[in-house]
Amino acid sequence: MRIGSFLGVALIVNPFFVLLLLLTALFGRIVPMLLVFSLVLWHETAHTLTAVYYGLRVSEIELLPFGGVARIDDLLQLEPSIEAVVAAAGPASNLILLGVIWLVNRYYSVDPEWFSFLIQANAGMAMINLLPALPLDGGRILRSKLMKKFGFRTATKKAASIGQIIAVLLICLGLVGFVLFDYFKALIFVILGFFVYISAQKEKNNAVYVFMRYLTLKKREVRLKRVMLTKELIATSETSVGEVLRHFSP
Repeated sequence: MRIGSFLGVALIVNPFFVLLLLLTALFGRIVPMLLVFSLVLWHETAHTLTAVYYGLRVSEIELLPFGGVARIDDLLQLEPSIEAVVAAAGPASNLILLGVIWLVNRYYSVDPEWFSFLIQANAGMAMINLLPALPLDGGRILRSKLMKKFGFRTATKKAASIGQIIAVLLICLGLVGFVLFDYFKALIFVILGFFVYISAQKEKNNAVYVFMRYLTLKKREVRLKRVMLTKELIATSETSVGEVLRHFSP
């Protein structure tokens, strides 16, 4: 559901985000949730501005129950060094905001309850996004490192599988939390785990289509420029096709 634009980029709200807002209202936590909404926008703004710096076009920002995602039209996934920087910009922005909040509180008295909430929310957002679980920022950084050794498809599969394992652990933590901790926090962990698991599976499924789109763009590039850099591979008659294919990467 589109609710407007932000920095010239379409702002989309996932229906489950609306559902989470309603649930927080029932628990009497609507104001803290709106503050979290602002922190998510801050986080995604960092991704967007970093992507724009590299000449990439951001088509939309979608707010999800576990955060948000800035969707980039260009094939950022196949540029590992740039993807890592764009992914790291989000958690870095939360850490910067932590420092700003601490400085403000040092010179101007802030209500202790709200100060504690903002510190925890920022730190939590940074820590969760740095988990090595695709599609979180940490998962994208992990994939960018794995791509250098395994190529795009295998790196995506490995990072997404790790993401699904972490998602199951988050769901289990949330279920335990219903018994031992606060219901609201437990619900957050369950929803987070659910969406990380589903999103990781989508990353796996989309990997082949992203790669095919990359090849189509390369074909268009060769047709327009009429020249393309290539790398030679030399193999003996004893080399298997599998050994050759392992050297193929975007």
